[in-house]
Amino acid sequence: MSGMKSSHASLTRRTFVKGAVAAGALGVAAGGMATTANWLAPAQAVAEPEDKVTYMCHQFHCLSGCCLKCTTRDGRLVKIEPNDACEERDQRICVRGLSEVQHVYANDRLQTPLKRVGERGEGKFEAISWDEAIKTVADAIKESQKKYGEQSVFYRKCTEPSVAHGVEWLVQLLRAESGGNWGLDRGHTNGLVPAVGYYAHLYSRSIWEWPQASTILMVGHNICESGMTYAQCMFDAQEAGAKVIVVDPRYSVTAAKADQWIPINPGTDPALMLGMLAVIVEKGWYDEDFAKANTSFPFLVERKSGKIFADEKAPLETPHLITGDTVYTAYVYDTKTKSAKHYDDKEAKAALEGSWTLDGKEVVTEFTLLKEWIAKNGYSAAWASEITGIDEQVIIDLADQYANGGPAYIDFGLGGPDKYYNADVDGHAMGILTALTGNYGKPGTGLGFFGGIEPTAASGLGAWALPEEFHYGDTGLAMYELPDMKDCPIHCAITFGDAFTLEAANANKFLEWVKTLDFFAIADIYHSSVIDYADIVMPACTKFECPEEIYHIRETGMGYVSLATKTIDPLFESKTDLEIERLIAAEFGLDKYMPQSYEEYADALLKDSPYTKEQLLANQGVIRIPGMETLPDGRGDQVYPTPSTKFEVYYENLLEQGHAFPVYDPPIESDPNNEKFAEYPLQFMQGKSRFRIHAYFSASTWLQEFIGPCVNISPADAAARGIKTGDDMHVFNDRGEFIAKALVNPGIKEGTLFMFETTYNTYYKDGFLQNVTNDAHNQRCYEMRHGPQILYNDTLVQVEKA
Repeated sequence: MSGMKSSHASLTRRTFVKGAVAAGALGVAAGGMATTANWLAPAQAVAEPEDKVTYMCHQFHCLSGCCLKCTTRDGRLVKIEPNDACEERDQRICVRGLSEVQHVYANDRLQTPLKRVGERGEGKFEAISWDEAIKTVADAIKESQKKYGEQSVFYRKCTEPSVAHGVEWLVQLLRAESGGNWGLDRGHTNGLVPAVGYYAHLYSRSIWEWPQASTILMVGHNICESGMTYAQCMFDAQEAGAKVIVVDPRYSVTAAKADQWIPINPGTDPALMLGMLAVIVEKGWYDEDFAKANTSFPFLVERKSGKIFADEKAPLETPHLITGDTVYTAYVYDTKTKSAKHYDDKEAKAALEGSWTLDGKEVVTEFTLLKEWIAKNGYSAAWASEITGIDEQVIIDLADQYANGGPAYIDFGLGGPDKYYNADVDGHAMGILTALTGNYGKPGTGLGFFGGIEPTAASGLGAWALPEEFHYGDTGLAMYELPDMKDCPIHCAITFGDAFTLEAANANKFLEWVKTLDFFAIADIYHSSVIDYADIVMPACTKFECPEEIYHIRETGMGYVSLATKTIDPLFESKTDLEIERLIAAEFGLDKYMPQSYEEYADALLKDSPYTKEQLLANQGVIRIPGMETLPDGRGDQVYPTPSTKFEVYYENLLEQGHAFPVYDPPIESDPNNEKFAEYPLQFMQGKSRFRIHAYFSASTWLQEFIGPCVNISPADAAARGIKTGDDMHVFNDRGEFIAKALVNPGIKEGTLFMFETTYNTYYKDGFLQNVTNDAHNQRCYEMRHGPQILYNDTLVQVEKA
């Protein structure tokens, strides 16, 4: 097909984005699929073939889970639109979903199994058969486990090439390591888990409730790009009278649509929250009734030890959420009887503030300690202004609006301030703000990440159970720790998708570790950045391709059960993740424990559920989860999944680290007082784009017209270096370097650089952005539920014209 002349060159990427796909009027040229070049043609050029319509849930990775209606013609995907069996508000799709019409057929598709013939990193391969690829992978696993033990094998499934994402059969059958805590998107959550429970970032109320809010404070969240199918909720809220305030170092798309943009020095968000907290406490703008009834603020603490004053003779059975230790019943001071009472004594009138002597010990309330802690650390609006670069009066006004303006949300993103050393402090401080003002568990209030996963009622879907003898490796090793280990136990690695360069910071160091592995194999859809380091490469299917008629089944982020049907046959020699895992498992005689097909897997999940396969297929593959007809009343009962069942604000397990209440830490690297600033004076941030999901969609040539590797730089910083928009810019620090195009942008603070999250390294002139990012770990976070967060944004660089 590569030698065919195109008669449809006028169909460009730009015309596609502007209108062609929105209208759904795309077709395909005839011919084989030896390459992906020149296969598109206007629909009217094709002589009335028979169309086939199928249905699927598209993206799990962006968290939206849009339900799609797909049209194929002559075996080719030609049209994508929302599934009209969903409720009208859920019939949505973004430019990324629309672009799949071309992206599925992108030139960067891996087409056949490959074996490395050069050095790791050279990208020299020869084509091999699937039989040889599978046997080579299986033999490498066997050799490693025989020589070093079962847990010498690392196995990680990333979202895109894993249709059955979250279903990891092979890693358990092999009892391999899966990477422990990921270090991704949990920076704020670390600081919130002790307060409100395990899934702290996923608030149990709906974003569709936003119109009931008076204030929506968006902290580092660019919902108009990262969660654009939910951006309508923000506009609905504004139309209903809510004030949307965006705190971000750059003038993002969401900031442009907000009622107020507050630019902030990168990585100083915790100082803003602590400054607001100080103002609210000083001026008495807190909700005393809520604090007494629903939080741990009235709990008594021993002044000397700093520990919760508790009844050690009456232990609760519930283990502590963080430490796992048995916890004890806390006390409050009853103002009626002038004595200590159990916090859950319904007759007690708990004091919010005060100091008393009980059992020969001085005790104080957590709220009293909070006020003392604010004074001791000098937190105030003026203090916060010096650190954040935000005017003092703006901070006071923001605190007033949040505390006194009516129901309010704090909505934080998963790609901004949560990627700094101090993200846990930020999360803890936001939690205290929420608890003090009563903005939790009531209509129009909340704290968490919104615009991705809707809180759903229990779907009733079952699971595919493996025998108890099969399980994940139990060392708990985190992937980001592996390159720093003196005697790393991992010798063999299998990944579905590019975990190693897209997730790891300081990519140069990580890839040096990859080179030391005895064996590394990858299954992926496109030629991602780590492919050139693999010994075996296996081409994987997209979510549109399957050799079976029944494909993946799952709950969607919008609150549906979705059963996908095959849209197109597998392209080239690609296979689904289930096929690949079954083939490897068969080499060990373990495939009998896995589903024989996606249909068998779907049947198992549907067996005791409220749905049938026939119902789903008859309703275009979707059924609304029962109970989703109304907005969830999350925490409406003010009962929390914490040891006390209250909103807990004081973290006794962090006493030794001085963080029972959050103490401001500057970014570990992006701090103006860092001695590195003299050599690397620019703070480098990355974030999400409406044109990609992390690196996924990098191969879409249509979307490449709108986004490529480019770095946003302020006019002042650009002028000082003689850089203009479109120039090649050399970005570097002591970890690595890369070259990308410059985009001079007046909407970014001086001293700050911004880049959309990484794309494949083949699209850079040299290097790629993860070469410079910070791989330091906050040791304090090892005491927290999710472990250290990878510090992608806590990074200093210098730039020059290349």
